[in-house]
Amino acid sequence: MKLKIAFSIAIVLIAALSVFGYYESLKKDVNINVGWDNKSGKKMTETLHLQVPEAKYDDFFAEILGNDTWENAKTLYRKQAGLTKFMNGDVFSVTTAGNKTISYDLHHYANNSKGEKISFVRHGREYVRKNEPINLEEKTMIRFYTIKNSLADDDPQFYEIAKERLIWDWGILDKLKPGDSIAFMIKGIFDRDILVKTYGILGFSVKSDSIGDFTMTAFRDYIYGDYFVSGHTVVLSPPGYFRAPIDSGRITSYFGTRKDPFNKHKRFHSGVDVLAKIDTPVRAAESGTVIFAGEKGGLGKAIVVDHGNGLRTVYGHLNRFLTTNGRKVTRGEIIAGAGNTGRSTAPHLHFTVMQNGKTVDPLLYTYERVWTAPFDISGDFRTLSTTRTLQLEKAIDNKKSFFIKKDKLSSAVDKKR
Repeated sequence: MKLKIAFSIAIVLIAALSVFGYYESLKKDVNINVGWDNKSGKKMTETLHLQVPEAKYDDFFAEILGNDTWENAKTLYRKQAGLTKFMNGDVFSVTTAGNKTISYDLHHYANNSKGEKISFVRHGREYVRKNEPINLEEKTMIRFYTIKNSLADDDPQFYEIAKERLIWDWGILDKLKPGDSIAFMIKGIFDRDILVKTYGILGFSVKSDSIGDFTMTAFRDYIYGDYFVSGHTVVLSPPGYFRAPIDSGRITSYFGTRKDPFNKHKRFHSGVDVLAKIDTPVRAAESGTVIFAGEKGGLGKAIVVDHGNGLRTVYGHLNRFLTTNGRKVTRGEIIAGAGNTGRSTAPHLHFTVMQNGKTVDPLLYTYERVWTAPFDISGDFRTLSTTRTLQLEKAIDNKKSFFIKKDKLSSAVDKKR
């Protein structure tokens, strides 16, 4: 009997039942083998794959495998292989038949190009050691999910990876509802079909009844951050959330402590700065009443809109006003042109959200940022994103995960690294 047990990178510690539950659910959802095949003889065998996390793993492995099994494995690898500890990212597998351990396997990665499989296979009462070389390969994979509960619950390991990579777009992950679909394009180092190291998430595509259908791709492969819409039928302002105050942009500075661009001293930044050309349309993030339109210190020309319930938005460094004090505005209405007034180093929009008089992070608190590429990279972005978008939307349409052949990726990917 052949068991295909899928494995995904573990960066959060999860219980054994969650591990097996995740493997089984993944088998139903994908049509590629994202694990390793394990052949058995007459008896049915089961194999558990664990990836060594950055944190201490000794107690966790003992809990998952059983103390006796884990202590036996540690003794074998210490005495016969000279390994006193496993490295972060290594894959450790235990194959059992009933209550009997058949083998231990360790995929030990020396670097990003090669590794070694160190196995101990049971023969009678003894374990025989076997070593095999491993060749690692850089690949690009589309991973498809149909949300059952939430991405955080369905695949907590990959959720943490995606959350870290997406930075200010990660809120989208938490808005996915059961039945929604999402596909990620992942570039990294693979041991056959197993993701060993993630270089980057090159894009993702969403199909959702609540937040719409859209595809976002990265302009750069190996840094965290900027994703822009490359295809969508999405409503940019889902119910209950602010819409983006500008339709095309790139964040150049975000909420929190930063170095002041003028004197380089640490200073709190009360909102986000969005790159924009002079007179780029600035839109009301939500319906409300304009309670201020004029000069506002370092913000230069600024507008403040009151949305009720203690919520206000501020738009700064404007070039011109297209509304007046006391006027009611609707969500998405153009209220100003972006500019470079006040204490500003270049044309941009400063956007602040205030709740009961206190500033809050606009990117996490109020809306999902689904933007087209800004003017300074829009041409190159279109070239880069075309193939990625087609592949991601293919995964959504076919509800499949797959690896992408290198000749299917745009040559612009390598040029833009």
